[in-house]
Amino acid sequence: MTGTPDLAAVYEAKALAELGDADALAGVADGGWSGDPLGDVALVVGAPARDCGAGSALLSREAEDALGKALAALGYEKDSVFVIASRPEGARADGLGPRLRLALEAVDAPLVMAVDPRAADDLAASFGLERLEAGTPVRAAGRVLGYTGDFGGSLGDDTAKGRVWAAMRAVAAAAGHRTRARRP
Repeated sequence: MTGTPDLAAVYEAKALAELGDADALAGVADGGWSGDPLGDVALVVGAPARDCGAGSALLSREAEDALGKALAALGYEKDSVFVIASRPEGARADGLGPRLRLALEAVDAPLVMAVDPRAADDLAASFGLERLEAGTPVRAAGRVLGYTGDFGGSLGDDTAKGRVWAAMRAVAAAAGHRTRARRP
């Protein structure tokens, strides 16, 4: 008698294999992505931060903490987040767009948010879009794409933080998530 396969393990193995294929397109070794390859939300950063937190290895500690709080307020579990750099160190420029697109399709998160201007440009280009505007969700390839505005740049400015939070809420709402929280 054969046992029933663990479907989550099968999907995760498939996603990991496809992420490896995506990284190979641009010659990326380790360090180009982190988090849950079966996550509910994918975050795109332009390049890894110099002051990386232990969990993501791509975001500054401050940004990682703030994004965690914002995503929790939107109803996402901290462990259900996938983070990818659109321009990881050592990558070949000609493979960056195809790598990002293939990686996001491998992960298949219903919501993809760019958290800085470079990431927004790269995300739009990888899906054949002209651009992404902060807070304006776009449906593409079976998922919602959006741009939060410059998340990291907003952390020291309450007005900018409010704009980024409103953009995150608008993009997440297009993917079906609602929150009553005013701001994390």
